[in-house]
Amino acid sequence: MGRLEDKVALVTGAASGIGAACALRFAEEGARVAGLDLQGPVDGAAWDAAVKAAPDAWFREAVDVRDEGQVREAVAAVRERFGRIDVLVNAAGVGGFSVAHLCEEEEWDRTVDINLKGSWLVTKHVLPAMLEQASGSVIHLASVEGIEGMGGSLAYNASKGGVVLMTKNMAIDYAKLGVRVNCLCPGLIDTPLTELLQGEELAAVRNRMLEWHAMGRAGKPEEVAACALFLASDDASFVTGHSLVVDGGWTAGRSATG
Repeated sequence: MGRLEDKVALVTGAASGIGAACALRFAEEGARVAGLDLQGPVDGAAWDAAVKAAPDAWFREAVDVRDEGQVREAVAAVRERFGRIDVLVNAAGVGGFSVAHLCEEEEWDRTVDINLKGSWLVTKHVLPAMLEQASGSVIHLASVEGIEGMGGSLAYNASKGGVVLMTKNMAIDYAKLGVRVNCLCPGLIDTPLTELLQGEELAAVRNRMLEWHAMGRAGKPEEVAACALFLASDDASFVTGHSLVVDGGWTAGRSATG
């Protein structure tokens, strides 16, 4: 029996990267999974395999987490199909590089709306199902940049810092109602979101970031998904309001000896 047997999980940003890894791992662990994204699965074969292993797994495209109407409709569809929602992973997100005096309003709004507002909106519409059940696990995707600052990353820092504090707020508000709320704070993870760092022009930036990880490497989406699985499962029954770093030692500090 899998660790999420008989559970229903809703994952946003499920088309690729960490979201896809969470959706696929949850399906392997026995969950019925609904994946939401603006695009179809990047790895269609992997999703098809998940559906074969868990026939109730399904994917719904064209859901913009910034649009409350689309979110409301999508969540209602999940509840209609499965009858309940036990786990929510808010993995939809975007990156961004800017400093305050050069940051365009459009970039600020897009980054904060997707990373922070989107996580709130989806949670808002999932919570009624969890409150009716008096049980549920909400997992937001934050970042190490939600814990410490990083130059040139204004809107992203602000959005992910907001996710960390939103997690604590929701944990307090819903703990006695049976709903746990936690967040994951990954370091540099090799996903489509970070592919731009693998080009020749930004190779020096990527190498510098890799040096900040005590393990000296980037993480894999599957490694973050394994931590999401823990928070989603009954193994984390006494864990709420926690920001779990999955960062290869980034936030542990820096070595003076190299």
